[in-house]
Amino acid sequence: MSAPECNRTMEQARRDFALGRLSGVMLLRVPMTAGHWNVRLVGAKGDAGMLLEVKNLAPQVFASLDQAVQALEQIGFAFTQLKVQ
Repeated sequence: MSAPECNRTMEQARRDFALGRLSGVMLLRVPMTAGHWNVRLVGAKGDAGMLLEVKNLAPQVFASLDQAVQALEQIGFAFTQLKVQ
């Protein structure tokens, strides 16, 4: 059985990161686009969900990988490299 879906807005993601409730992220290419990205947050308890727009609660779409990384830094994640598997 998979973990429950747990989507978060930016404010909720910042709070959960500060409380140690987030363990990682995935950057997902938006289907049918050349360079748009979504952020999938991974919870410390195995839950996962998309980073949502506040105004419509739809997955937030970033026009570039740089914008997605900036959002991760605003949440609190710090890193010096991105590893592709």
